Amino acid sequence: MTLKDLSHKAIHAISHYWGIIVLLVWGGALLWLGLLRFDPYGLDESAARGLLLIWSIFDKIVNPIFTLGIPDFRAMLFIPLGLYWPGSLVAAKVFTLLLSFLAIVFLYSWSKRTADGEAALVASALLLVAPHLINGIDAIATGPFLLLAFGLGAWLDKAYRRVNRPLGGWFFVQLLWASVTLTLHPIGLAYPLVLAWTWYRNPIDARQRRHVLIGLAIVTLLMLALRQGWQTIPWLSNPLLSLAQAHQVAPSLGEPNWFVGGLLAALLVIVLWVDRRFLSSDPVGLMFLSGLVIGLVAADYNWALLAVALLLYRGLPLLIALNQHSEGSGLVRQRGVVIAVMFIASTAFMVADKTRAQALGEETLSPQDQLIHQLAAEAADPDREFRAASQWPGRTMIAVRRDVFPLPAAAADGQTLLKNIKGITHLIFDPKAPANLELNKNMAELSGVAETQALEAGGVIVHIRENIAPRGEGLDHQAIPPPATPQSPPAKP
Repeated sequence: MTLKDLSHKAIHAISHYWGIIVLLVWGGALLWLGLLRFDPYGLDESAARGLLLIWSIFDKIVNPIFTLGIPDFRAMLFIPLGLYWPGSLVAAKVFTLLLSFLAIVFLYSWSKRTADGEAALVASALLLVAPHLINGIDAIATGPFLLLAFGLGAWLDKAYRRVNRPLGGWFFVQLLWASVTLTLHPIGLAYPLVLAWTWYRNPIDARQRRHVLIGLAIVTLLMLALRQGWQTIPWLSNPLLSLAQAHQVAPSLGEPNWFVGGLLAALLVIVLWVDRRFLSSDPVGLMFLSGLVIGLVAADYNWALLAVALLLYRGLPLLIALNQHSEGSGLVRQRGVVIAVMFIASTAFMVADKTRAQALGEETLSPQDQLIHQLAAEAADPDREFRAASQWPGRTMIAVRRDVFPLPAAAADGQTLLKNIKGITHLIFDPKAPANLELNKNMAELSGVAETQALEAGGVIVHIRENIAPRGEGLDHQAIPPPATPQSPPAKP
């Protein structure tokens, strides 16, 4: 066999397995360069609750996570983690990395089909190094899962239409995926709404359309009732602030870059206006458009990731088309603007990634995580009585590895609150949050009993003196349910 034949075989093999090769190189780079942290900080609250629930079920550990209500259905995707790697944050983040890459594969396929291969390849490459995506992977946030929900949702609809069995397996898989997407974020409403709209406008037959519409309506109402909305979502977030902060190490760490936020917002408005015909007619494009509009009520950094993904996958085809209208031939005339934008965007992304790696190397924590870290030091002694109530119970429980309950509701006065939280030794919350103002007033009335142990930018730690429940007694059942086995930590992260 000649060298030429070997080179042809190598090229043929690479062309078939290029996705796996890119995944290995990209994932290995994120881990080797220290762009992901493996300590119990920086996690998304909903993801932390889902992980704790799955770990507790498979490790057969009873802990207060069951008092926090039903988590988002992302926990269903974490079942393999509980089955094979319970308690491992490394496995959880690598698993999120794999799902994020799968989401990009779906988006690449969509862009290649609706635009062209060049734009799809460049957009995917830029999104792989975008700090917005890497931050989402590190926090196990909902953003990467929303990208996967839209890409996989469009593929499931095609599979269901191709099989053409009204109540077959693909029908129920679609409804299950709609329920998962719905519970993630208000943006997730875009998937069942767009799916219902496409079936209403373009059905296979009237009977099948009726099945899909009724099924989606039932699933939507049922999931919203079970979850009681989205309890851990920061409502009415400033979208411009989210765009300005989404590229940072942590959304609340450091001053927001208003130039970046304003630039991204202006580009997003331009792309939405110029590309409005396509976005309103293509199912995936309509999911992005609807998600961005619905998400304005809670425009956090997950919303910002969706905006950046749309900018890349729809902005680059528009930019290539604009560049091709220039007179003359040659690489510079036909692709000069595109190359310049690619160079600027990739440089900005990698500089932000470098800053992130340095910050993680210095063990930089967000204000909330600094507060949780101090509480973890209080809980380090296993012989010390410790039972906390937290505004962020999932994140706190993973960090302290002790019993943590949800923050109690404010009472009529401080003494009533003290009775309701019998057995609680520490409270950790943000006293400036509007929902906690009354609780903060209750704390102020407990002078001599409630001791402010730490007051930081992220919140406050209050130590309740001599608030240890006698043996056989638990917390007031109307305030915070008692744990089934006191001091039983969740699985070790």
